[in-house]
Amino acid sequence: MPVPSAEPTELGWPERLARLGVYALCAAVLARNLGPLKEGDEWMHLAIGRWMLAHGTLLPSPDPLIWHDLGGDLQHEWLAQVVLAGVTQLLGFAGLRLLRGVLIAAAAGLVAHLLHRASQRWSAALAGTALWWLVTQPHAAARPHILGWLFALAVLGVLLAKPDPWSRRRWLAYGVLLVVWAQAHSSQIVAPVFVGLHTLGLAWTRWRAAQPPLDRPWLARTLLAGAAVFAQPCGWQLLPYALRSPKVAEGLVEEWAPTWAPDIWHVQPWVPLALAALLLAVLVAARQPRSPTFPNLLPALLASVESLHTRRMTFFAWLPLLFVVGRLRVAVPAAVRTALALAVAGGVWWTVGRVPAIWPENDWVLGNFPVAATQFLAMTPLQGRLFNPDPWGGWLAWWLKGSLQPSTDGRMLMAGRQWALDSQAIQAHAPDAEKLLRTQDIAIVVQRRADWLRTRPLDPQQFALAWVDDTAVVILRRNKDFAANVQASCRFYGTHPELAALAQWPMRLQAPPGQPSPTDVPSILLSCPQAR
Repeated sequence: MPVPSAEPTELGWPERLARLGVYALCAAVLARNLGPLKEGDEWMHLAIGRWMLAHGTLLPSPDPLIWHDLGGDLQHEWLAQVVLAGVTQLLGFAGLRLLRGVLIAAAAGLVAHLLHRASQRWSAALAGTALWWLVTQPHAAARPHILGWLFALAVLGVLLAKPDPWSRRRWLAYGVLLVVWAQAHSSQIVAPVFVGLHTLGLAWTRWRAAQPPLDRPWLARTLLAGAAVFAQPCGWQLLPYALRSPKVAEGLVEEWAPTWAPDIWHVQPWVPLALAALLLAVLVAARQPRSPTFPNLLPALLASVESLHTRRMTFFAWLPLLFVVGRLRVAVPAAVRTALALAVAGGVWWTVGRVPAIWPENDWVLGNFPVAATQFLAMTPLQGRLFNPDPWGGWLAWWLKGSLQPSTDGRMLMAGRQWALDSQAIQAHAPDAEKLLRTQDIAIVVQRRADWLRTRPLDPQQFALAWVDDTAVVILRRNKDFAANVQASCRFYGTHPELAALAQWPMRLQAPPGQPSPTDVPSILLSCPQAR
């Protein structure tokens, strides 16, 4: 087994330069993640966390935040959701953005620390951390998994990958971190898998060396990691939940799609290329003499394959990186190593990491959410079921505070695969869209304006336009709640006549002869007494 020589006290200038590069990369990752909120799931987790803080209990079933609830959701991220919502309530969205930046930068710093500890080379730490950031940055968001990242690095990296003998304090830290990780994020379920595979690899190595195959300390670590899975509120139900999730989300949620899918090749081809190169490096490093340090080949190989197979697993690319830098030794001069590492880090930053503004004025990306339409909904006491695009569900749940429940907010198991497909059909104005709206007794349709205008028109006689702006439209459907919703809308525009223009189409689209146009839906103002 090749053992890296101790790093000299005085680093040469190439390694000192690489160390500065690591610090600069972590600072750049921090700056990159101070930007506005951009994902709908961020708002969903905030809304759940705020509800739990207000009620002092886990979210119940049926769900109080959305009306389409099949009972499939589990509170496996409750601790992280409470932390994110609590920081937002105490420090505002600026505090949330700062927390996100600090946590993600801390993850990058831990990856660099682990790679340096394994290789004794800052150049390896710089290049490896840059590659890790390349494949991980698409998932950098204010969501519970960023807390899961830190716990994974602390447990699997800081504790397990350090070869020193284990003291009682270290065993205690291992158990406590596993349990807290299980409360924060369901990614803790991979801990017994990776640790168990490492234990299996050790058994094979010991058996081939004619030694007793059972390594009792590693078996104990595996069992403790498995027991901690059941320490969270879901208990054993987390296992079938984790197995059902990919089946429900297949083809519907990007983060469950393979990293080598066509859309990634069109937008971010460097991600599958980097992961494929990493898998090749793992296979090459596996030819080196075996080492008892974590991770050995089996967990490194699984993490590498899973990073290619599922996008949400790309964070764990640091495990095969740790395996590679700890075993591969290439005779390259220090100056060349550092130059190559700086080139890799610079290329990664130029490709995915540039910062348009370190501290933008807005706390969220305005075009991603129905900001003005939500204000209309909050000020107008509409009744009945609301239909919304999936990415807007969490936003609506946060800002409407229960006055209207969204139809879905990104929790696929709760909504169910069929409702996810039905929602897509409604948004696309498929031939059965009106039937689906009628079956679900939808009273209010909130949709992207661009989607409403460019898709097949629905029957204009069944709807009335209540609001339209650059981002969203609010359409009232003629059902049992229609009369009350008309009165509420008319009162709103009677109080705010300066906004009446937003209840009318700003343009009129031409339609083929005999066919309705998306803008044929009449304005709600035509039903208001003051407009007659």
